Amino acid sequence: MRLEDSIVIQRSSRQIYDLIKDVERHAQLLPGYIESRIVERKNGSYIVQREALMAGRVRRWKSEIWMEDGKCMHFRQVEGPLAGMHVRWVLEPHEEATRMSIIHDVRMKPRWKGWWFERWVAKPAIERTAREVLNAIKNVAEKETFS
Repeated sequence: MRLEDSIVIQRSSRQIYDLIKDVERHAQLLPGYIESRIVERKNGSYIVQREALMAGRVRRWKSEIWMEDGKCMHFRQVEGPLAGMHVRWVLEPHEEATRMSIIHDVRMKPRWKGWWFERWVAKPAIERTAREVLNAIKNVAEKETFS
């Protein structure tokens, strides 16, 4: 299942990238996040321990994160409820601003019953979370003073 959502932010892609690339700041930047801590660095990527309050419950997971400078951040959940999910935060110039998209690729296992979970449980939660993340980044980016 692929889910995509986007928003236009009145900042340059470099300014937004500089804001979001600090993964340990995500706990202050993103709604519901309690922890976002680098636990391992390896060959241009990070393993990040994440903890967030989602739908009234605390969820914990680990993500491998790597970046394409100024353009995209990749997140692959390596432990947790959606292990294997690949998420991309993509930044593209849009007129005088930037379009930021969040793309989720989710494949639940086992496939024969994972489709039900994807469609009726994961999809609404992922869509809601993506919209909250985009709005939070937009609000912070458009208020932040960049040098």
